[in-house]
Amino acid sequence: MLRKLIRTCLVLRLELQTVPLDWSLVLLAWLRRPAIEIVLGAGETDLRRRQAHLRRRLDEVYPF
Repeated sequence: MLRKLIRTCLVLRLELQTVPLDWSLVLLAWLRRPAIEIVLGAGETDLRRRQAHLRRRLDEVYPF
């Protein structure tokens, strides 16, 4: 576990060195789309997938 964490930190450090990061733009993007919206969007996608699965099952059972 510790080995994976160290590797992740090293990869992030390497990636952040190659890409100049403007923290003001990151903050503005976060303010426009808060994390809760991302979580709710993922839940909606999951709900649509379950609904599509249910429709397929109903079409198999009642094909009319």
